[in-house]
Parts: sequence; C-alpha cells; structure tokens
Amino acid sequence: MTATEQKSILIIEDHNDMMLLLHRYMQENGFRTIQAQNAELGLEKYHQETPDLVLMDLMLPGMSGQEAINKIREEQHPNTYTPIIIITAKNAIEDIVRGLESGADDYVVKPFHFSELLARVKTALRLKELNEMLVQQSNQLEEANSEIRSLNKTLLSKNKELRKSVYNLHSLFEISMDLNSILELDKLVNSILLTLAGQFSCNKLIFMLARKHDISRLEIVNSKGFHKDDLKDLLVTRKDPLIGFFTKKPRPASLKEIGTRAKNSIALREFKKLKIQILSPVIVQQSVIGLICMGPRVKNKAYAKQDLEQISTLGNIISISISNASLYQEVEQLSYMDGMTELHNYRYFELRLKEEVLRHKRTNQGLSLLILDVDNFKNYNDTLGHPAGDEVLRKLGKILKTALRENDIVARYGGEEFAVILPAVDKKGAIILADRLRMTVEETYFDHEEIQPGGKVTVSIGSASMPEDALDHKELINKADIALYSAKRNGRNRVCDYDAKMEK
Repeated sequence: MTATEQKSILIIEDHNDMMLLLHRYMQENGFRTIQAQNAELGLEKYHQETPDLVLMDLMLPGMSGQEAINKIREEQHPNTYTPIIIITAKNAIEDIVRGLESGADDYVVKPFHFSELLARVKTALRLKELNEMLVQQSNQLEEANSEIRSLNKTLLSKNKELRKSVYNLHSLFEISMDLNSILELDKLVNSILLTLAGQFSCNKLIFMLARKHDISRLEIVNSKGFHKDDLKDLLVTRKDPLIGFFTKKPRPASLKEIGTRAKNSIALREFKKLKIQILSPVIVQQSVIGLICMGPRVKNKAYAKQDLEQISTLGNIISISISNASLYQEVEQLSYMDGMTELHNYRYFELRLKEEVLRHKRTNQGLSLLILDVDNFKNYNDTLGHPAGDEVLRKLGKILKTALRENDIVARYGGEEFAVILPAVDKKGAIILADRLRMTVEETYFDHEEIQPGGKVTVSIGSASMPEDALDHKELINKADIALYSAKRNGRNRVCDYDAKMEK
C-alpha cells in the first residue's frame, strides 16, 4: 500500500494495552492510525481528520461508544460514509444489536484474532470504496439535464438496492465460511443463533434438532432471549403436522401461513404462546432434522419477503454446517470406541482418567480405578478359538455396562483386560464394587465355560485409589496394575486392593 493509497483508521479505545496492540498491528499492515482514549476526543479527531474507518469500543469513560456512533451517523455528510466496527467485550445479543442499530457496520467480540479483525477492516473499506463509487456515479447522473431527472431517481434507487445486494451476498459468503469452519455442534448452534440475531435484529431465537439417539422428536439445543421455564412445554414430534408441512415446503414460513396448512399442530400452538413469528426447517438428505424459530424483531419491524429469501439461503448454509458437524462428531466418537465390545477404547480411557484426576484435585472427593483381567483366557481362546474368546469379551463388556453407575467410565484396556474409572469413590467403596463385579461374572454362564480351570469364566481385579495410592494418573494405573497381578499370583478370581507391600 503506497503512501498515497494509505488509509486512515480512527481507534477509540480507553485500554492502553489494547490501543497499543491495535495501533501496532494496523501500522504493520499499512494503515495510518489516529488514537483517542474517549468518545469526546474521538469525535473531535473524527471531524479534524475525516478517517476512512472507525474502530470503536462500546465501553468508554464518559460518553458511551453507542452515543458516539449516533453522533457520527447524525453529522456525516450524505455523500460520504465512514464504516464503524465495534470492538467490545460484551457478547450479549442486546448489546450487539443496539450497537448495530445505532449505525455500526460490524462487530468483533474480545478476545479476537487480529487476522479476523484485519479481514473485517479490509471488507468494510472495500464496501466503502464501492459506496463512494456508486455515490459518485449518482452525483454525475444528478448533474444531467432536467429532462432525465425522473429516470435518474429510479437509477439511484436501483443503485441502493444493488449496494444492499452486494453487501448481503458478501455477508452470506462470510457467514458460510465461518459456520462451516465450526465442527463442535454446541458451538456451531450458538454461533448460528448469534448470526441470526445480528442479521435480522431478532431478540428471541430457538434452535431445535433431532438427536441421534431419538430421531422421533426435535429437542431444544439452544435458545436466546427465553427463560428456561418458558420452554418446558415445547416439544415437536415427527408426527406433528408441522413436520409434514416443511417436508412438502422446505422453506421459511410465518406461523400464519403454516397455520392454514397444519391446523392440528400442537407445537404450533406452543410457538404462538412464545411469540415466535418465523419457522425455518433444517433439512439434511431431504429429511427435516431441525427447526430455526425466530421471534419478533427489534422495534417490531416486520419480516419482509426479502428477509425470508435471505433466511432461506442461510437455512441451506446452516443445514450443510449441521450435517458436517454431526458427521465429524460421529467420526470422533468412533475414534474413541472399541469396535468389538462397543466400550470406550484405551485412548478415551486415558483422556477421561486425566480429566477425573484433575477433578479430584479440585474437589478432593476421591477417585478409584479398577483393572480387570479374564482368568486363564488363553486356555479358553486356544481351545475354542478366537471367535468364542471374542464373544466372552463382548459379554463381559455388557455385564460391566449394566452393573456400573451411569457416571462410571468403562473401557477396554487391551486384550482381555478392562478398566473402570470410579469418580468420587474411595478405597472401601471401590473394593465393595469390585467384588460385586467379580461375583456377577462368576455367576454368569458363558458358553463352554466348563473347559476352564474350576469350570467357570472368572476375572481377577486390581484396585487403587486417590489420594492414598497415587498422585497422578500414571501412578494410579501402575498401582492398580500391581494390585491386579497380585490377585493373579494369589489364585485368581479375586479382588486385590493396592498395598505398598505388593512391591517388595
């Protein structure tokens, strides 16, 4: 960027460190910066310097950033336009919407990536250049003779629509890139709701989705602008006429339009109570898997036909993003699963054990670990073959899942070994639970178990606990392993709790 092309940016920020960072980063990227630590000084420098763009913190001493934005928009010349980007630590919808309603063009929530800020600055400056070019063309047309004055007004109106269309298309492209880059479902849904709130100045939103474990109904994944108790009666089943409506007409629609074709919808009555105005389907592989529910807009501005078209386009983008995130979640889950026993694998076990050790260190509620090994498994495997041995492991996995608490973590440790993480269980409790597991396995019939020594399939179990036996996850595994081998040496089909004497 040459000196003649250098753009100026007015930075209004009261935090010295943030001001210094913004100043240096913008200078390094070829911009000239003008600095002000409050809104009053910022307005003064705005009139003196006429910057190309303003970066504005909302939370300022004295006059607020929102008041400063109002004054800039009130006083600006109709033929010039200065983009304003909000930099704020507030991420509530109301704060962002108020800033945008005041006349800001974009926002970035602290903390942010400077690369994202730079991209938004460049985008705003490109739109400013486009705006100035169109204004210049409009002025040239206005200077034409009076005989084409009426036509000139029409052209101005068309140019305005074109500017809005260009901006909307660019916004949709950016939104698509942002949403498709988020692969964690909860974060994606939250980002979707924030995007919709910003794009349409909507203060009440609900996102519903069919979960993999129960596709018979749509559940609330996230919402904005509602109290939890407001949504307790909201449920959409696949049998509801609402789903049939969107299967036939996969596009956004007002509740009034839906009501004429889905009169018996129970869900529709609940949406009316919640003052929802627009419903838009989330469709994957021609199936309605979710609903975007949009309430009133700020200042009760009605949803226009153009808004519904934009919501429809966003709905397609959102559907693709949800599909990608769901697929990623499935692949990630498979990477933590043992294919044969359908238990968690060692990778997941180690990850969760580290988490539970950290939790114990915070809460001091105790943590125990059991490691189980099938007794004389080689004899069973060699005599009956690997398929029979695999069936024993699968059956043992089911026994463990059934016998343990919901918050206990069961994993295949490797070969014929299994591990059980017991959060908030002390040494005494772990021994009681381990012996119950041992007895359950002994009392369960396994095919052809009579070939085993003692005529039964049994397990040996080693137990270790925090804080008595270990200080970290590696030590806890080692101590439980030592206890397991002690159980093996002392006759099998028994539970041994770790004791320091075992290492002598």
